[in-house]
Amino acid sequence: MNNIRTYKVKNIVKGLTYLTAFLTFAASFQKISFFYYILSFSIFFFSLLLEYKKTFVNRTLINILALAFIIFRLLFITFETLIKTFMEILLFLLSLKFLEEKKFRDYMQIYLLSIIIFAGTTFISLEIIFLFYLFLYIIFLNFSIIFLTYHSQEKNLSFSKETLTKIFLKTGIIPLLAIPFTAFFFIILPRTDFPIFSFINKGFKAKTGFSDTVNLGAVSSIQEKDVVVFRAKMKKIDESSLYWRGIVFEFFNGKTWISLKSQSTFKGKTNFKNKKTVYQIIYLEPYGDRYLFGLDVPYKIVTSPGFSSNIIEKDFTYFLKTPILSRIKYKVYSCPSSYIPESIKKSLYLQLPSNISRNVKNLAKSLKGLTPEETAKNILNFLKNGDYKYSLTNLPVSSDPISDFLFKYKKGNCEYFASSMAILLRINGIPARVVGGYKGGIYNKLGGYYLVKQKDAHMWVEAFINGKGWIRYDPTPYLTNINFKPKLSKIALFWETINYYYINFILNYDIRKQLILAQKISSLVKPKQLNWKTFKIILYFLLILFFIILSVYSISHLLKRKPLSPEIKLINEFLKILKTKGYLKRKEEGLEEFISKIKEPQLKEKALRFVKIFETFFYKDLSLSKSEIKKLKDLIKDIKKLKN
Repeated sequence: MNNIRTYKVKNIVKGLTYLTAFLTFAASFQKISFFYYILSFSIFFFSLLLEYKKTFVNRTLINILALAFIIFRLLFITFETLIKTFMEILLFLLSLKFLEEKKFRDYMQIYLLSIIIFAGTTFISLEIIFLFYLFLYIIFLNFSIIFLTYHSQEKNLSFSKETLTKIFLKTGIIPLLAIPFTAFFFIILPRTDFPIFSFINKGFKAKTGFSDTVNLGAVSSIQEKDVVVFRAKMKKIDESSLYWRGIVFEFFNGKTWISLKSQSTFKGKTNFKNKKTVYQIIYLEPYGDRYLFGLDVPYKIVTSPGFSSNIIEKDFTYFLKTPILSRIKYKVYSCPSSYIPESIKKSLYLQLPSNISRNVKNLAKSLKGLTPEETAKNILNFLKNGDYKYSLTNLPVSSDPISDFLFKYKKGNCEYFASSMAILLRINGIPARVVGGYKGGIYNKLGGYYLVKQKDAHMWVEAFINGKGWIRYDPTPYLTNINFKPKLSKIALFWETINYYYINFILNYDIRKQLILAQKISSLVKPKQLNWKTFKIILYFLLILFFIILSVYSISHLLKRKPLSPEIKLINEFLKILKTKGYLKRKEEGLEEFISKIKEPQLKEKALRFVKIFETFFYKDLSLSKSEIKKLKDLIKDIKKLKN
């Protein structure tokens, strides 16, 4: 009697297909909205139960659900959320496919959907864990397609354990052979520093970080996040100098600090050429705002050509015109110093909110010293070494948070201490401003860089002292706590080092590194060894490279000259007319969001009618009929006739 255990091919195909789908869900975790992810994953999980009971949902019902969901999501799609919305749709469709009885065509559709979803995740982020998922996915997908081929030929086919082992070992080499070819093309294909696809990510939420305004109590929400904000490749320095400058706040209304970017704040230029310079390479995560951080005081920042024309400098802070939605790398030259010698317009830094309480004013006067510098030291000692405690919870968020902090709660996080000191200085006639950034960081000796997280977010004060310039004061008491030293376990530190090198050598592999690699290779070929055969190989390589570049340029040139569709012409004319009426649409705005800003009722009504008709067709990838084009043209004429 034969007792050899066998495995049916249909069960093997089902198991491998569920594994590929599970890896697809794992790779897309946190890439789409949590609600739609849980909805899709719940359906996928429910399909396991149906598979076990051999019960399946009617195809017609599934098609109706799929169509309804697609229509529903497309109603809210915008250009900025294009990738995210399509990934939500595809993930939902993938989960629905598992509810029905599966045939060859259904399995192939599942594989196709999963491949597209995997490709979509690369537009959002490329963490090192993604490579792990991708590697497993390619292996399982390879096996799935091989066994599906067997299944299509003979549904009742069975395999012994030995036969399965042989198939897995022999066919498993197929994806492994692709690795050297992939590495080769990764190294040689031309690259660019220009952020071509940076617009793709505009629909994704920022993690958390500093913005143009900071409400009292808001920094605590940043400090609660244990996510990396940037890595700074540099030599280790004294911990007391680890202030990472990001943004300067000048105006305070009693509850909120505001950065006045348009305001000219100082006269002249501070010279740091003769002082000690600390050089850093910053790998900044896509935290969702525009500020570039550097060791205080950063006097020069160098970015890639794609960003250099986009950078703005003010008060030794640097920011871009658009939010940082993809990981970027830049160089910083800093002069570690607690003061900045320069002259300023004092009036801007003496502004006070109108509701300053008498108690706060009296406190400020009681701390006044014989000189401005003595006054600043008195205020610093009062806050840092007095009865005040550092806290991230139960913060004063009343109508007068500064007064409540100083006299009632006597606890708060860094922005309460910094804000209080700035106000007390200004009351005493000493110009002051608040600086936002990060303090500290974990130095990774293996990688030679500082790891700075959102929980290191910090705010401090700069007071202007005549004859010296801006002097940094940090009144927050927790920084003197010897127990407050962030640490990483050896395993976490090792993993973080791997992640750093992955970012540095894989994600940030650019044309500069390609050229360095080419120079090293060319240096190995000595002139006496440069025979005709070697010369032909180099010539062929250069010709291939030339034709690749020529092809890319030709295709891009043809695409640029592609004639505009009637729909694009109509929307361009529509937006042009609204611009003449004082309404300019921003790139990140959806059409309906843009229309909601129109104040004139008649203009708003006609514009909304135009948008509704336009969206019904355009975002469903449908062409407008002649009658619809006429309707839109008539609406444009009516809008044009309306008086401003």
